[in-house]
Amino acid sequence: MANNERPVGLYRNTVSFFGALVSAGSILLIVFALALDLSLKRPSPYIGIFTYMVFPAFFAVGAILVLYGMRRESLRRRRVGTEEALPYPRVDLNDPLHRKWFSYVALGGTFLAILMTFVTYNAFLYSESVSFCGTLCHSVMKPEYEAYKASPHAKVSCVDCHVGHGASWYVKAKISGARQVLAVLFKWYPTPIPTPIENLRPARETCEECHWPAKFFGTQLMQIPHFRYDEKNTPEQISIGVKTGGGSAALGGTAGIHWHMLIENKVHYVALDRQKQEIPRIEVRHAGGRVEEYTSLDFKGTEEQLRALPRDEMDCMDCHNRPTHIFDPPETAVDRAMTTGLIPRTLPWVKKVVVDALVREYPTREKAHEGMLGEIGDFYAKRYPEVYKKRAAEIEKTVATAVSIYDRSVFPEMKVNWKTYPSNIGHRNWPGCFRCHDGRHVSKTGKVLSMECAVCHTQPVRSPLMPIGTVLTASRMPWHPVELAGKHGRILCNRCHAAGYRPPSDCAECHKIDTSAPMMSSMKCAECHAKVFEAKPVAGCKDCHDSVSGLHVKGEHKELSCTDCHKPHGWAVTGRDLCLGCHSDMKEHNKDRGACTKCHDFRGRKA
Repeated sequence: MANNERPVGLYRNTVSFFGALVSAGSILLIVFALALDLSLKRPSPYIGIFTYMVFPAFFAVGAILVLYGMRRESLRRRRVGTEEALPYPRVDLNDPLHRKWFSYVALGGTFLAILMTFVTYNAFLYSESVSFCGTLCHSVMKPEYEAYKASPHAKVSCVDCHVGHGASWYVKAKISGARQVLAVLFKWYPTPIPTPIENLRPARETCEECHWPAKFFGTQLMQIPHFRYDEKNTPEQISIGVKTGGGSAALGGTAGIHWHMLIENKVHYVALDRQKQEIPRIEVRHAGGRVEEYTSLDFKGTEEQLRALPRDEMDCMDCHNRPTHIFDPPETAVDRAMTTGLIPRTLPWVKKVVVDALVREYPTREKAHEGMLGEIGDFYAKRYPEVYKKRAAEIEKTVATAVSIYDRSVFPEMKVNWKTYPSNIGHRNWPGCFRCHDGRHVSKTGKVLSMECAVCHTQPVRSPLMPIGTVLTASRMPWHPVELAGKHGRILCNRCHAAGYRPPSDCAECHKIDTSAPMMSSMKCAECHAKVFEAKPVAGCKDCHDSVSGLHVKGEHKELSCTDCHKPHGWAVTGRDLCLGCHSDMKEHNKDRGACTKCHDFRGRKA
């Protein structure tokens, strides 16, 4: 090489030249994608994927090719001992063969690039579709998918809530999804799938694109149809005004459900369990900086233990934790089916029969279908044979509806049913609001976190079933079918209306009463319980029984209280264990004869 000639750069090689073309093209595509993204009214996660991931990846590949080509060229020059670069491949379009291959490469490359872009883009679209999430790779999520299809958000794509907009959360979702795919392939997933989902995108970045709690105000009328557990399935409705305000001080003051979402105030809490059903500590930070802490009287741990637990800031999902994947309790689903006519409300006892059939535990879905068919059909065949003959089609429709309700909410293979996932909205079937507002959370100054119903809704009004929109502000009917007095007035709603169970219809379903004992089967609670809904005081035994009817007026037992031997709701004295509680020295006495009553009449005389 002559002294006045400059050495040829190492980048003068085919590989580096191709890498430079790839990088340059990537830069142009990035600029184009940025311009397109800015021109859209709503950011697209898919354009973001190409802008911030795919095209930069191409640029990186091109840069690597440039460096690799330079390194390869350097080694070649050392090997041959020259500073001259290899000539680029010559393309002479005047040469028919060159022109032919150039056309093939240009047209084929363009077509391939367009095809791959189309395939890649649609692959991303499909991976974000509802069918992909619910039926293909995520078959393990069948319970959630079935609940989703019947939910208020059935027209909202899964990714709109679980991923949202932007490339960063898309990448996080796909990284998490890769782990989930492996878990599905190798069956590493737990049953049921645990909730809540950890590291979920904040609700303010997803839910609030449609729902803006800061603008909620006023009261919404709810009319809830309900049918009683009696022969006539007596139709009723509960009317209640739900105070959805409180989202903004300017629009609703501090009253209403969405007070928790006030920008001026912050609510933090500590939960003991993963599903956040036990909350021993709530901290409220007011606009002026004042802080109030409420601690549950039921928490028996130490302050150090409380401080060591994770502290969460309250947001939408702490109450609306099942906004889409809703498993309606059997009672609610049956009431809705009877309202819409899917279950004929004129079939005697149909509500009780269907709910009882639904809440039973079945090992498989097939056994459940057989069990419901048998239980509902046998009830009418035995109790109402004429109805069974004349209304067979309606009974078949009822069974089909019950099966549909079951299949929508119960999945034995995933161990999912109505009892699996708590729903924190309201407080009827789960603790919900009463996790904090239970009258047991008290501040250091003695202030109790409000349990007053009127803070969140108006007093419920029970009335006959009426057309939708009929406003009723008062009714002669008590709002609750059972008077909530005494201890019953202090029991939280979900203790009786727990999801997955039929609520009790009489005292014996909660209180252990031996209805087979003498007289108990024909007696009413009020005959003994002088004060309604209170265990004591009770009527004295002598008020109904005298010496002729069998009171012990003489003998060794005459000084004992009746209930020392006759336990409430049992009365009959059988076996030996009760007697041996006092007469332990007689343990071996005639033990082969069985019950003491075979020889003794308990009046001090031997039979």
